[in-house]
Amino acid sequence: MTDWKVGEQIVIATTSFSNEESETRIIKSITGGNLITFDAPLAFKHISETPQFGGVDMPMQCEVGLLSRNVIYRGDPQTSSIN
Repeated sequence: MTDWKVGEQIVIATTSFSNEESETRIIKSITGGNLITFDAPLAFKHISETPQFGGVDMPMQCEVGLLSRNVIYRGDPQTSSIN
């Protein structure tokens, strides 16, 4: 479960060998807490499957990131050379 909101921008990473297949979209609606509708259809296929290797499930899905929020990392002024 995420705390993403309607109007925020996300990135969907490629699942192929082509970096050009990563896509950004705006969240248009969120239904039932986990069904997200985008402002436009995806242009590329993003694979999500769970094959078994040696009897062990190996989930393979694309990475999805939230772009609308900023994260600032700051070092401790006493131990970091950059403030």
